[in-house]
Amino acid sequence: MKRSVILGLVTGVAVSAAPISLSDAINMAKAGNSQIKAEKAKVDMAESGQSEAFSRFMPQLTLSASVTKINDPIYIDLNQIRSGMIQVHGAEAYQSYYSQYYSDYYKQYYDQAYDAAKAQGADDATATATAKKAADQAGQKAGTEAGQKAQQQTEEKLNEALPSFEKKVQDDVFFNARLTAIWPIFTGFKIYSAYDAAKENVNAKKAAFDMAQNTILMDVATKYFTLRLAEELTVLRESTKKNLEEHLARSKKLEEGGQISKAERLRAEVALAEAENALEDSYRDQSLARLALASLLHTDTNLTAITPVLAPEQSFGMEEFKQLAMDRHPGLRQLRTERKRSQDAVSAARADYYPTVALFAYKELYTRDLTILEPEWAVGAKLQWDLFKGGETRSKVSNAKALDRSLSSMEEQTMDNIGLLVEKRWREMEHAKSRLESLKKTRELAEEAHRSQTLAYEAGLATGLDVVDAELALSRLQVADLKAHYDAVIAWLGLLEASGEVVNAGEMIKDVKPVEEKSAEVSKPEEAKAEEKKPAEPVAEPAAVPAAESNVVANDSLNVIAPPEGVKQSTAADSAPADSAKAPEAATPATLAN
Repeated sequence: MKRSVILGLVTGVAVSAAPISLSDAINMAKAGNSQIKAEKAKVDMAESGQSEAFSRFMPQLTLSASVTKINDPIYIDLNQIRSGMIQVHGAEAYQSYYSQYYSDYYKQYYDQAYDAAKAQGADDATATATAKKAADQAGQKAGTEAGQKAQQQTEEKLNEALPSFEKKVQDDVFFNARLTAIWPIFTGFKIYSAYDAAKENVNAKKAAFDMAQNTILMDVATKYFTLRLAEELTVLRESTKKNLEEHLARSKKLEEGGQISKAERLRAEVALAEAENALEDSYRDQSLARLALASLLHTDTNLTAITPVLAPEQSFGMEEFKQLAMDRHPGLRQLRTERKRSQDAVSAARADYYPTVALFAYKELYTRDLTILEPEWAVGAKLQWDLFKGGETRSKVSNAKALDRSLSSMEEQTMDNIGLLVEKRWREMEHAKSRLESLKKTRELAEEAHRSQTLAYEAGLATGLDVVDAELALSRLQVADLKAHYDAVIAWLGLLEASGEVVNAGEMIKDVKPVEEKSAEVSKPEEAKAEEKKPAEPVAEPAAVPAAESNVVANDSLNVIAPPEGVKQSTAADSAPADSAKAPEAATPATLAN
């Protein structure tokens, strides 16, 4: 009862699942996969870096402003020079003023003494002699007063002619605003090398993006066909279970009529139980495969694969695929771009041997707080040449050259590995092709043996054990056929991965249509005639559906038994390498085919 409930739930999910083609799955992964989005963001970052590197060719225009507070105002004091000038020019002025004032004071004292003598009745001669004597006696006082007056007058005149030689050139709080332009016109090709490196970095990131996308889409395609294989195996095992149920029903009726032994009926029951277990495993594997695919696509688990497990015909030979892989493999393209970047690094390191020349200009926008030493605008050119840096430049050049040699060796090794990988995948395709041809003939024999054993059993000429063995043998061959087609598709995807073309796998395979094998065609009228010719049996029972007919029905559901007419099947069994064909751990092709 529990098993029936589980099978019913799984079947219900499969019926309600949304159909999705390989092309749809690839497009969903490209649009929604987180790792692909992360790699795309890295490409955008690299493109921004390229734009930044290009900006270094342009002049830089800068507007700057600042306000500053210092401890004290700044003065220029030249009063020592002023003192010297005063000493030189003050003596002459003093002498002139002294003579003038001394004469004035002497005349003043002379006139006072003369007037006093005249007032006392002295004659002119006596008054003159008295006045001269009095003036001579007051000469020292007149000299002192004249000196003081001359000194004062000299200082006043010199201070007026020579003000203080102390000047404030900067306040303790000042403001600056400046517009500056700098344009490097020669940097020893450093700017050119940096721009080329940034451009190659974009190409490297694009190659890394293609590499990551190629790997993820290979994983998507592998899990997609794993789901498709699980679904087809489920249909096939449902058909096997149905055939064994019909055989068990006939065996029970024949046992009741005494025509077969109990052992034969028990063998049919055992075979049916094993078929039910295999079907339950198929449902579980199908569910896990659907979950694994949905996880990669970031969607719900209600998916069902509709693209058949058939590889398209190959129009290229092995050497052509090798050349295609050498030209387009994302990993190899990434290595080549990294090598170009290393060569640019050599040029950038050598740039330190050359001088740097730049033009500059600036304009002061706020001139109020400028000092007497600062101009309002200036233009000029600047040269800087590092003549000796202790061997640093030589070491940088050697390091860049060593990196270039390392990448060159890695590129050669990668080319050898890719060539070996393509040849391996190609041989796997050839092996798958031969396997499919061999299985085609073997399966025709198994289908005919199954049909013969079924008719012989119904005529009483064969045992139930023979029918069960024929049914199981046919089932195993059908599973092997599905597995061979799966291996062929994975080998074909491996070639696409090596050439970086997995993104186009959906478009390449969309026109491949499955057809029914002619060996599986058995007409119902012939079966009806066989039923009419059967001898009457004690127990009447409906004729069993021949395995060939049921197989045709299964083929209609599976859509994978043979390639389309006119299409050459050129894929091989894939012992898919772990780095390219990654199937879910819980639902690998090996477990599905068991």
